[in-house]
Amino acid sequence: MDPRLRQVLADVGVPEDAPFKPDPFQVEAVELLAEQDVVVSAPTGSGKTWIAEQAIARTLAQGQRAWYASPLKALSNAKLAEFGQIFGPENVGILTGDRKENLGAPLIVGTTEILRNQLYDAMHRGNDLDAGLVVLDEAHFLGDPDRGVVWEEVIIYLPVRVRLLLLSATVANAAQISRWLNFVRDEPCATVLSRQRPVPLYPLFLSPDGELTQLKTKRGLSAKVRHFLESNGKQGSRWQGSHIPPVGNVLRSLEQANLLPAIFFLKSRSDCDAALDFTASVSLEYDAERAERLNREIDAWLEWYPFLEGQVQIEQIRKVQVASHHAGHLPLGKLLVERLMQKGLLKAIFSTSTVAAGVNFPARTVVITQSDRFNGREFVELGATELLQMTGRAGRRGMDNIGFACVVPGPFNDVALTATLLDSEPEPIESQLSINFSMVLNLLLSQRPAEVKQLLGMSLATFQRLERTEGKPRTKAGPQKVLKALAAALSGSLCPGPEEAVVRRRRRRQLERLRARLAKESESTGSGLWGALTRGRVLMDMYGSAWSVLRREESPEGRGVLLVSLERERRLSKGHPRLEFVPLEEIAGVFMEELNLPQTGGGRALAEAVLKQAPRRPTPLGAPQIERLAAKEANELRERLGEVVSEQEALVCASCPSHEDCLHSKKTLGGLLDQAEDQLAEVADQSHAFWYDFVRHLEFLRSEGFADPQGRLTPDGLWASQLRLDQPVLIAQAIRQQALPRQDPVLLAAILALFVDEREPDFSPRLDRRLRLALAGLRQAIDPMIERLSQWGFATPVLPYRASAAIYAWCQLKDFDQVVEIYGGAEGDIAQLIYRTADNLRQLISLQETHPHLAATARDAVELLLRPPVVVPT
Repeated sequence: MDPRLRQVLADVGVPEDAPFKPDPFQVEAVELLAEQDVVVSAPTGSGKTWIAEQAIARTLAQGQRAWYASPLKALSNAKLAEFGQIFGPENVGILTGDRKENLGAPLIVGTTEILRNQLYDAMHRGNDLDAGLVVLDEAHFLGDPDRGVVWEEVIIYLPVRVRLLLLSATVANAAQISRWLNFVRDEPCATVLSRQRPVPLYPLFLSPDGELTQLKTKRGLSAKVRHFLESNGKQGSRWQGSHIPPVGNVLRSLEQANLLPAIFFLKSRSDCDAALDFTASVSLEYDAERAERLNREIDAWLEWYPFLEGQVQIEQIRKVQVASHHAGHLPLGKLLVERLMQKGLLKAIFSTSTVAAGVNFPARTVVITQSDRFNGREFVELGATELLQMTGRAGRRGMDNIGFACVVPGPFNDVALTATLLDSEPEPIESQLSINFSMVLNLLLSQRPAEVKQLLGMSLATFQRLERTEGKPRTKAGPQKVLKALAAALSGSLCPGPEEAVVRRRRRRQLERLRARLAKESESTGSGLWGALTRGRVLMDMYGSAWSVLRREESPEGRGVLLVSLERERRLSKGHPRLEFVPLEEIAGVFMEELNLPQTGGGRALAEAVLKQAPRRPTPLGAPQIERLAAKEANELRERLGEVVSEQEALVCASCPSHEDCLHSKKTLGGLLDQAEDQLAEVADQSHAFWYDFVRHLEFLRSEGFADPQGRLTPDGLWASQLRLDQPVLIAQAIRQQALPRQDPVLLAAILALFVDEREPDFSPRLDRRLRLALAGLRQAIDPMIERLSQWGFATPVLPYRASAAIYAWCQLKDFDQVVEIYGGAEGDIAQLIYRTADNLRQLISLQETHPHLAATARDAVELLLRPPVVVPT
């Protein structure tokens, strides 16, 4: 140990007991909240919940109700217990996707998504939310790429009379968020800031030789750390035999310095589990009394949940008092680890950086082994906010005088970057507003399109863009002038606004091009070889080489096909496939096999698909079979052409008096439409883009029969709005086409799982015949809409069959380990798939009035899904 640390470490210990005294920022926030909305930004663990408790107590004393919204079900469960002790269990209810208890209580705890849905319903019924106070915990989730839109919607939709309290970890632009609330709600909003950690943080460095030293001084990195990096590079030498630090040695060092318990932040789930093996032989201080308490807690937990008995790390927790904690574990296993840590019974946990957000999981020390994080797609550098979340777990209020952040060098840790981030300001919250079909359907329940336009104009994204441009000259004029002129030119047309006109004309042009292409193909596709050469068809040329058709091509020289070689040795360098144009007369034979060739992904994806699917011994087709294939292709082309013609005829444009003028650029209306379309494409970073995207979604809903030309929901749109999930229009289409089983809960759960899993399929599982037929029926029902969604530029789902196969097996009461193997992920992954599938099924249960049989089957399916070891933690 560096001698200079001795004075610091002498202060390690538990602070003296003292009566609780709120910090000045806590008192200030409670006082301000009596008169106005308040945004509180303070470090993790600084006591923001105390502010909420005081505000809730005051609200209940006034005879009003309160809502406490958190981002996670686990946090909501924890707050239910915490608030039950404070206000009495009879006064607290919970409302999440999994639990609905005591909903008549004056205080409701739930997830932010559920609160947003309640606001949707209240707006639809014309009611007011029955609450005098709403607390939005973890409000920095406004900047979350996946879920920030929910926080933004809640703030926009919340009635002005409801007092609003936002509790956030330290963010750079809390004052801007307050100004936005004032902009949205036209009510004063105060900002209460605290930069003071409740427990001071001291950064340490643990070198590979075992010396513990200070990481930095007032002048930057300490001399010892600087010398180490100069000798070993910015990340230090690789640990012997592994990229995981020797956690046993690190634990010993921290224990000798009295710096346990600790949270180790490691790079991946596998690293967290592997770290346990490094501790198997480590000799740590043994405390018999604590070990006895630990075993009692575990035994009691296993008595409640005996299926956890076989979990590998249970015995390691008993033996070494360390645990692994990440999303790959069963939720109840994670909850056990959290409770043991909170009760001070573990020396350390090994976790990914995700534990830093949201879970009440403090320790004396956090160990930083990486300067990057996985964002769901790739590893990126840590930001100051992420590191702030991680170090926020260091130092337990009332239990520690000092918290420590111990930086351990390694192949994934840029030590200098980590040291810099420790002193950096957190990043500002940026709006993550995006338009989706569920939002549009639910807004149309209670709002006319013009009113939705006003709501979108209140978004945080709009406000932030206004602030960025305010007082600065714009290099280009915005679209408002041309849109105003276009609105005037549309007088007498059937378009309610200029944005609708732009979207509708674009769709008209798409359909016209599609119609022309299909008509041309339909005319040229008749009997004979030409009609049978569809994409993917396997054939042989006159030289005996095997190929697969990419597309048919016509030229003045004659007809032919662009082909991709099926022969491995004929690929070009770097894995790209060999392509060649072959005239029709050089085709010697056609085979029964037809490959599924990717539409996108480049040459590598095409080569890989060809090599995986290329048949060893293709089956030749005779002339009659080729004729039948050609006839089938011709019929399918005619059907597709008929569908396009029907959609064209169903367009509002067909009966509009301005029908012709809008298509021609030389006409005033057509010219204005051209300008508007160009300018709307250029200003994607301005607020108007959200309204334009809303109109795009609305026009698709209208074309599919979910909304009428005036933007009102049709009967199908009304019940589809209750499907508050990721793919409402596709699932609604499956319901309309009767492709969801109404009497079979096993099949229904398996099909719904398709819409939950977002992982790209890396294998095709073997499917039971009953499931295979059900999935084929589903694809037949929704594939045409998927194609239309793609034509409109909307993202389409992956729909991996392995998710269906896993849920099908689980609902047939197969062993959990077998289901995990079918799915190909970790236990926690399949548990999340089951939970999310149950959430999707609950949306079908909400269709009790319009689809009672389907709702009843969905209810049975949920009961099949939620059974040990996948049960709802409470």
